[in-house]
This record gives sequence, C-alpha cells and structure tokens, in this order.
Amino acid sequence: MARPSRFPAASKIGLPSALAATLALSACGEAQPPAAAALPTTTAEAVATPARETTGADGPAADGGDAVGLPGGRVRDYLVSQYGELAQLAGTWPGTPVADGLGDDAATREVCARAAIGDDAAPAELVAVCGVPDDAGHATSARIDFFLLRPDASDASRVAAGARTHMAGFGSTGDVADVEVRRLGPHLHGFVVEDGFTAQGLTIGNTSLVLPDGGTFKLAASLRSSLDNLGAMAGCAERDDCPPDAGYDLTFQVDVDARDASAVAWPLRVRERGDACGQRIDRTHEVAFDTSTMAWRVPPELQRDGCD
Repeated sequence: MARPSRFPAASKIGLPSALAATLALSACGEAQPPAAAALPTTTAEAVATPARETTGADGPAADGGDAVGLPGGRVRDYLVSQYGELAQLAGTWPGTPVADGLGDDAATREVCARAAIGDDAAPAELVAVCGVPDDAGHATSARIDFFLLRPDASDASRVAAGARTHMAGFGSTGDVADVEVRRLGPHLHGFVVEDGFTAQGLTIGNTSLVLPDGGTFKLAASLRSSLDNLGAMAGCAERDDCPPDAGYDLTFQVDVDARDASAVAWPLRVRERGDACGQRIDRTHEVAFDTSTMAWRVPPELQRDGCD
C-alpha cells in the first residue's frame, strides 16, 4: 500500500526586525492577541513562489503526464486587463486594479504563484497576485487575488478567468510568507498560503488552503503551522515572575494522504510536536475532507492560541 505523501511545507522565513522589537515588549503567560492579531505578521522579504514561466503544480501526481498551461504572453495580457499596463509576470508593479472586484488599494503587486494544472484538451493555470498596500502598517493584511485561467471560449487567442476572487484576510504589514499551488486531490488543485503574526510575545504561524468554488475561490481550511510564546517567556524571565510551566513552542507538519485515487480531496495528517506548558507533545491529527461543504474539518486544537 502506498504511503501518505508529504504536503511540502513552505520555506521558513525569518521574522522582520519590527517583530523582534515586538517580542521585547512581551507579557508573561499565555498572552491573548489583540483584535489586530487576526491579521498575521510576516516578513516582506518574500511573497513566496517567485514569478516565473508556468511550472506544474507541486504535490503527488494524479494520472501522470505533464500539466499544460497557457502562453505567458496571453497570461500577461489578461493581467494587464485587470491591473493596467504595468502588470507583468516577473517583478513588481505599482498602482490600483483597473478591473472591478479586485479592490481599490494602491499597492505594490507581483505574481506570487503560477502553475499549470490543465491538459492538452483543456489547458489551465492557477495564478495568484499578491499586493502590499502602499500605506501598510502592522495590522494591514495582504491583498491576494486568486485566478483560475483558461482559454477564452469565444476567442482561443485570449485568456479568461474560470474563477476569480479577491481576498484581504491574510498576513500583516501588508504581506504573507508564502503562496504556492499544490495538488490537493487526484484532480483537485488549490493554493496554500503561509502567514503568521506576533503580538504581546505570542507568535502564530498559519497554513490556509484555498480552493476553486464555482466562479470564485473559498477558504477551505485554516490551521496552525507553528505556535509559541517565547517572547512572553523571555520578558517574564527577565522580571523573574514567570508562572511555572507556562511556556509553549510547537510546530505542526502538514501532510496529505494521497492513497485514495477516488477521493475528491485528500485528507490531511498533521503532526504536532514540541513543548506545551510542561508537557512534551508528539501526536498526529487526522483532518478529513467534507464533500458537502468542500472544506476540511479542522478541529479546534489545530486553531488554538495557547497550550490547550
């Protein structure tokens, strides 16, 4: 029997200096993040997958063969129709979108993920455009536009969006750590977004799975990738007033179990490891996919903010 296939983790990104300063302002114990903590913080060094000519989606193979995408020039023409003449496949561009439905924020944008997912009969690509708003502060989320692109049914020399959605709930300081295209089922591809935040000595990393949903995209899962209060513990250690066994430092490795060739989407296996309030943790969570909601059933313990 085939073994579960690893869901490749996004590359680790170091916290920016602003976050290091935040850690120094830590509070003891399990600090609860303020309202802005729903908008995670990561480094502006990387909007993960570099803009590039089309590659196939990473992840377990489905039925063999190379995925087929779209000519780069036609994809760039489509982006121009959405963002204006400065839009490009490689590098950043400034400005506001010119098409409806993508928000009206002035931002520095780039293609942060692009991969072929089609075949000879039906070429297709998933493309994500990430934007850092011009006035981004600590609580400013990133702007990410997700696209499923196919040849235009009325003009094969042009590209049209089979699905298209603007989301603004990821990251903070206007950025995210990583965006990638992954195979999440035998015939299902989606985006994996990695982001995180630091507030009051608490640092949380998050993995989000975004799937096509008719003519739009939906957030189909959100779960922790890391969780620690090392900043808070460093602060109370300096004051010599830390509660006993109050520290925690956990990582969550997400894999897909790709053994079922008939599944709509593969289930997730999440290995949680580290230390949590005086206990050594090493356990695995099974996360099933619910076809009625087209989302993974993420348990509360994979969305928590502290030891419990």
